[in-house]
Amino acid sequence: MENRRGFIKTCVTGCAIGCVVMAAPGLSVYACASRPQNPITKRNPKRALVVWYSQTGHTERIGRIIRHAWEKAGLTVDGRDYREIDKSTLGQYDLIAIGTPVHYMDVPVNLQAWIKTLPLIEGTSVASYVTFGGKGDGQHNTACGLLERMTEIGGAAAGIALLGNMSTFAPTWSTGNAERILAFRDRPNEKTYQQARTFADSILANVAAGRTYKIDREFGLDSLMGIFPQIGLTKLMITNHHIDTSLCIKCGTCVKKCPVGAIHLQAGSVDSKRCIACIGCVNNCPTQAMKMNFIGKPVYGFKEFLKRNRIEIVEPSELKV
Repeated sequence: MENRRGFIKTCVTGCAIGCVVMAAPGLSVYACASRPQNPITKRNPKRALVVWYSQTGHTERIGRIIRHAWEKAGLTVDGRDYREIDKSTLGQYDLIAIGTPVHYMDVPVNLQAWIKTLPLIEGTSVASYVTFGGKGDGQHNTACGLLERMTEIGGAAAGIALLGNMSTFAPTWSTGNAERILAFRDRPNEKTYQQARTFADSILANVAAGRTYKIDREFGLDSLMGIFPQIGLTKLMITNHHIDTSLCIKCGTCVKKCPVGAIHLQAGSVDSKRCIACIGCVNNCPTQAMKMNFIGKPVYGFKEFLKRNRIEIVEPSELKV
């Protein structure tokens, strides 16, 4: 299966189709719903922030491209992981871009919770971007959902971007479906990076023109699947999730990457109730000390997957040292 959405689709597609038939016979495949947006008032931004949630580097890389493009355009730009942001400083920015990977066809629950704690940013233009593996599912709605959450705290919607890459859902290749990932082994590539640059420029153009983005969510089978507890269903397939203390070098990478504080490094344990099945701990462990079984098969991380398949991600030219 191609990625984490593929696993979940197998479990719930039949139920979702049944819901469509029972709830709305004759419903078209896609429909849109929109909501009024806050107006853009700061049309000559001077200071901007690019903030991201990134587990294996894909989303951070795009954020850094956006930051570079805006700096090239003359803005003063800060860029960092959302967990490093001083929330009290958000009012200093005229423009914010926020990015995330698609997590079970939605904005990751940890990022949703963080946004709810932010102060009002009235008058600040906001844009969202998402990264997704392979063909992906739910990427449009995730980007719209992320942007919508930022408008709920006063931001003015300026646009979204959808950027594809290799899936980093480690159970996919660990259960014998590596070919689904390898079909996209060249992503992200220069085309992806150019899309990010174009997005960055388009946001500046929209802001200068006072042109807001109309948030239109798509409605279809993927939307219906959102009613199912996808994280919970995935966690039912996960067993033996712990740290092998004989391999662990106590670097703390897993603790830093875990967005919900589920890792207990000294004890070598993982709080399964707190865990949101992001797989970041497995993907980033440098010694493969983080253990996990998925439907009974041992899982190995993204760094190891790249190594085994001799894949080297080509960095965008502006980020090369």
